[in-house]
Amino acid sequence: MSTSTEDGTVLLNKRTGHYWQVNLTGAHILDRLLAGDTADDIATDIAAHYDIDTTHVRADITALTDNLLGARLVEPA
Repeated sequence: MSTSTEDGTVLLNKRTGHYWQVNLTGAHILDRLLAGDTADDIATDIAAHYDIDTTHVRADITALTDNLLGARLVEPA
């Protein structure tokens, strides 16, 4: 379960009652992943938008998805 906030998105694991909050960038990444975009495409777009290194953005996306998977808030496709 998820709810958008002015600061990002709050995700709730209904089985455990644990929740996470992701910032606006994290929410954007999650929305795009759920829409079917690849992590590489998202990283390229974010890196170009903010003029930062794609490798760093890709590592951040991997960390986000690993944490969400570990918390059982999302499931692999």
